[in-house]
Amino acid sequence: MINCTIIGAGQVGSRHLQALSNLESPTRIDLVDPSGESLKIAQGRYEEVSSKNKKHIQILYHNNLANLPNKLDLVIISTNSIVREKIIKEVVKKNSVKNLILEKILFQRSAQYAEIEHLLKKSSIPTWVSCWMRTTNLFKQIKNVLNLNHSIKIKVEGTRWGMATASIHFMDLLYYLTECNNFKFIKSNLNKEVRDAKRSGFKEFFGCLSGENSRGDSLNLTCNEKGGDRPIKVTIKNGPETYELLMSDVTTHFDFESSDGLKNKIKEECFPYQSEMTHIWVNDILSKGYCDLPTYSNSSTLHLELIRVFTEHLKKITGKINNVCPIT
Repeated sequence: MINCTIIGAGQVGSRHLQALSNLESPTRIDLVDPSGESLKIAQGRYEEVSSKNKKHIQILYHNNLANLPNKLDLVIISTNSIVREKIIKEVVKKNSVKNLILEKILFQRSAQYAEIEHLLKKSSIPTWVSCWMRTTNLFKQIKNVLNLNHSIKIKVEGTRWGMATASIHFMDLLYYLTECNNFKFIKSNLNKEVRDAKRSGFKEFFGCLSGENSRGDSLNLTCNEKGGDRPIKVTIKNGPETYELLMSDVTTHFDFESSDGLKNKIKEECFPYQSEMTHIWVNDILSKGYCDLPTYSNSSTLHLELIRVFTEHLKKITGKINNVCPIT
């Protein structure tokens, strides 16, 4: 029997749980969250998609880590960024963990990245980060037709698309398409007003960020605070070719145009939901030893750059040195 554990039963964690209902092997799933209400909501969502004849899947709900199996084939940690380091340390200390998938943003302090990387290497735990864009059919097909003899330029424009949370997805997309993650933001024009995010205790940023990798590829991010509910526009330029997406939000419907005829080969109109992806990653990890997600080490490099630019902006507008970047 496969032992899978999800820690964090919020919006994303409950969608991971729904996806695991698609596993075909005998599986025990442990869902952990201190909130009984969150567990109840997650259970309801699971029952919405899981048919009653799936008796090969056993699911248990817990308020803490105490009653997990000693050996865990795969753990998904979908808590917020404040407690993620603590949870990783606790579950690795108490259990034999074979594989990890971590939600982003990983951590709020730069020192935490090296500390956790040391722990994961010491414990020999392969770890991936849930930057999902590279796993989709659309971006795989775009990558297949790119000419790396030309630079790749990605431009993202939109209103209130969640710069603090979603920028890492576009940074990882540039890394995936160019196979180069040596990326630095070279220009920051963020708004002086830093807003409270939808989630209590976290902040949201607006304005513009632009950067380049060592190949000379570029990423330009613009997140407007005002301007209505216009689609997010993602433009990928590669030499003479252009690929353009209009996205209703970062995770669902898109319209696609291309200058080279690729549009005619793209059949889907929506990105898959989280509940349609996680089991694919889990199956790949358990059967092949890898999946399409970025590894912890490679994603950490990009996370640290994002943490740096936001932290420096906070220091600039407040005059205070703060080692915590309040994003999740």
